[in-house]
Amino acid sequence: MHKFNFIKIVVALLTLVPVIVFAQTPRNELSQESETPQPDEKQIEPVIQLWKLDGYGAFRDSLRLDTLLENFHLYNPIYNDAITVSYVGNYGTPYLNHNFFKRSSDVDFFFLKTRDAYLLTPERVEYYNTRTPYTLLDFSQSEHRTRKNETRFNVLHTQNVSPYWNFTFRYDQARSVGQYKNQDAKNNFVTLYSSYNKDKLRIHGGFITNSIQNKENGGLDGDDQIFSGDDTDLLNVKLTSTRSKFSNFYVFANGEYRIGRYIETGEERVIEAAEGEPEQVIPVTEFKPLVGFLYSFEYQNHKKEFIEDEDTTTFFRETFYDPNYIKDSIRFRKIENILQIKQYENPDRKTSFGKRAFIGQQHVLMSFPGTWEGIDNRQRKPFSNVYAGGGIFRQTGSFWRWNFEGKIYLLGRNAGQTELSGIISKPLKLFGDSLAGLNITGQIENRVPEFFQEEFNAKHNRWKNNLKMEQRMTAKGSLKAPGRNLELGFNYSLINNFIYNDTAGVPSQFGGQLLVLAAHADKNFVLNNFHFRTRLLWQKSSNKNVLHLPDFSAFVSANFNFVISKVMFTSIGIDARYNTMFYADDYDPSTGLFHLQNEKKLGNYPYIDAHVNLRLKRTRVFFKMINIGTEFIDREYFTIPHYPMNRMTFRMGVAWAFYD
Repeated sequence: MHKFNFIKIVVALLTLVPVIVFAQTPRNELSQESETPQPDEKQIEPVIQLWKLDGYGAFRDSLRLDTLLENFHLYNPIYNDAITVSYVGNYGTPYLNHNFFKRSSDVDFFFLKTRDAYLLTPERVEYYNTRTPYTLLDFSQSEHRTRKNETRFNVLHTQNVSPYWNFTFRYDQARSVGQYKNQDAKNNFVTLYSSYNKDKLRIHGGFITNSIQNKENGGLDGDDQIFSGDDTDLLNVKLTSTRSKFSNFYVFANGEYRIGRYIETGEERVIEAAEGEPEQVIPVTEFKPLVGFLYSFEYQNHKKEFIEDEDTTTFFRETFYDPNYIKDSIRFRKIENILQIKQYENPDRKTSFGKRAFIGQQHVLMSFPGTWEGIDNRQRKPFSNVYAGGGIFRQTGSFWRWNFEGKIYLLGRNAGQTELSGIISKPLKLFGDSLAGLNITGQIENRVPEFFQEEFNAKHNRWKNNLKMEQRMTAKGSLKAPGRNLELGFNYSLINNFIYNDTAGVPSQFGGQLLVLAAHADKNFVLNNFHFRTRLLWQKSSNKNVLHLPDFSAFVSANFNFVISKVMFTSIGIDARYNTMFYADDYDPSTGLFHLQNEKKLGNYPYIDAHVNLRLKRTRVFFKMINIGTEFIDREYFTIPHYPMNRMTFRMGVAWAFYD
């Protein structure tokens, strides 16, 4: 059946490729009918600037537009920053990064953190400035449109209404029915945002809405069913009418007014004059900011629902409410205001450095189900925080670049929480690579536990903990040589009062010290038309009773790249992901969180994908067979207990960019 469907898809795509080629051919190459000469039109070269905001708007981090071919087929966002993951198995479902040092999240709602790769938050917004309108359409589809369907469709449109003012619209949506019963997942986000950037005034702002819906099947009712030979939708699962729903929206804004002076650059600009009059030559000036005054605002509103239309008392460990109670509802709202002042560095003076100071206020309101005696009386928990902080930085120059900052909570629930961090970057000439550099980062944190780690009530969960502050000291070092396609790194973290989810899914605390070590390597090898990428990760935890990690994880990609007819860039390859055996965390559908389990080790299975990527000017296409090892490797393909990954299946996708 797989082979027959694959043949049908290949035939359809071979029919489609000439259409794409025709569509990409310039108009003057397609038609010679008009012999009347047309007046020359001035062509505007499309130039796109791209950046993110950091430090509550104090910094603009430049980005590059993604037009790469080799990794276009890696469309699942859970692998954007991961080598291997623990994963419920279907696109749009919860996951847990196996890399301990990549588990931080900018999502404030505790129960949404395991789905954060599918979300857009204000911290992840990419701002544009473009000379011409830019539109990107991104679509992918599974082999079946009506059975076990997976479809993604994303739209990005960005356009300047003036050289300084830009509007950007994004719409991402995906639906995956899944291969197994009651595994349907839907997720989407919509955002409209704008940026205005002139010498003295910078404004960024917009809104975002996110929505995620997951059916929860509780995993297979017997893991050995995967070897039965039956089709996946015939395998029995533990839950059949249970689902989770998340929705949220953000409103955000950031503004900066800058005081500075205009200086002459030494260049001149010629202004054309009327006929008979001399041309005007004026000096070119550049604005040099000295001080900036910033204000940031953010409002976010989250909702989680867990709905049971079946009897689940035999599945969950505990049931605290009457069986007629079928829906847990949790709300989280937050308003944050930040005032900041920034003194800019003088790039012409080696001893100059920038400084900034800020003060912020948060107000949070949460609500969740009540206790046994008052199911209908919802718990409402408001709290506020006031914090202050500052930093010093040097971002220009070719010798050292660095940034140190600190933050302390002065009043409110989190009073006493402190966060110190720093980064140092040193350009080096290494292995003959003049672009190489050494990056060292460090953090010292004394963090108050999240509210929902201390207190929570729901139909199947209840806890009220008295947790201490978690103390972390983290150091990271990496050596990057872009010219050699090489990155080496080492991470170290020492943690006191480590907070984790125990085997019952309840937040708990380890009173001793936990040490976590990690080393990683990322290297690209090129041999004529062959391209190989290898990513390796080694990790070690000093206490395997509270933190389970695979000792070794790897991602290997082998590609053969060539060009067809001098215009179509082609890459054919195989990817493989692998991690050693370990007690992978279990998944609790009622909370959406992962927790420890000590019953079954998982791993030692290579997840192998085969792909073909094509690029013709502004169009990229991929064809992909996922997890082909299920056809010839006789081993369990689970990354968390009872939730198998997909069997071999096909995906295709296309992305089309327009610059006008």
